[in-house]
Amino acid sequence: MDEESLVDKIYEITESERWHQNNPGKLSPFYNKLKLQKHNGVNCYLFDFINTLKENYIGIVKETRFTEIPLHFHKDMEFSYIYDGECVFQINGKELRLKKGDICIIDTDVIHCAEYKEEKDIIFNIVFRKSFFSSNFLARFADKGVLGAFLLHAITNNQSNDNYLVFHTGKNEKFRKVFDMMLYEYYFPTISSISIIEHYFSILFLELINSLNEYEGYSSLNEEQKNIFIILKYIEENCASCSLNDIAEQMHFSVSYIYKMLKKNIGLTFSDLKLEQQMKEVNFLLKNTRLSILEILERVGIRNPTYFYTKFKFIYGYTPKEYRDKLN
Repeated sequence: MDEESLVDKIYEITESERWHQNNPGKLSPFYNKLKLQKHNGVNCYLFDFINTLKENYIGIVKETRFTEIPLHFHKDMEFSYIYDGECVFQINGKELRLKKGDICIIDTDVIHCAEYKEEKDIIFNIVFRKSFFSSNFLARFADKGVLGAFLLHAITNNQSNDNYLVFHTGKNEKFRKVFDMMLYEYYFPTISSISIIEHYFSILFLELINSLNEYEGYSSLNEEQKNIFIILKYIEENCASCSLNDIAEQMHFSVSYIYKMLKKNIGLTFSDLKLEQQMKEVNFLLKNTRLSILEILERVGIRNPTYFYTKFKFIYGYTPKEYRDKLN
């Protein structure tokens, strides 16, 4: 990858940006083609990415500097990455100040705008259809634990009109490198670039999950979602021994409240989530160790082998031994 050429492309002044430098304070002529419409009681523009997403699930757009982006919404999802500098978003009237390395994932139909950006403020928007979360994409999250499932649920299943998530990746060098590789395919395309970009985008989501250490990374979650995050993280780290009573005592909630909270937001009970995490760890140990089946069950805290064998075959289509033999 020619890093110098990529940097030149990223920071070059585009034709649209040059126009704004010569016409300060004016909206682009692009908006003459759009009509203001009332959405959730607010007059705003509908940004339609029909050309960007005409043949592909995702598209990359470098946000124009030297101007404001007025109130708008869109029918596709948006992954905004602060590549350099900073940016202030307004999401349903709430100010969100982001800096280099921050990400804001915005759901469909969310009304938002962006304040004026200086030359040093580089923001890339990746727009993508919800259909990008296809079965193939979801399969890549299959062994990422209950937190991975929660991430997708929080992004795609919230029905509120201000659904967005914020992540802080400023210290994650791996994330930055993957993003640069994706940008290289965007600026210097080949016949395979679209497919490569989609794969890199999937990797970025996987890296978000791998790098989550503190729930503050989800700075836009409400209190109930933050509590769920804490519970799921506890299950992932202690699935061999945790109990619902332990969590209730630590969080100072009643058992019934936690049960209802999980059922409402995720659709699963504590027992379901614990077993799901145990199954994922069994899967990992079958693939990556030579431990016996009984040793694996003991390590992940499964006390009922008969029930486990039935459940494992239902999920994976094989007994644990058949599954391991199939891998070899």
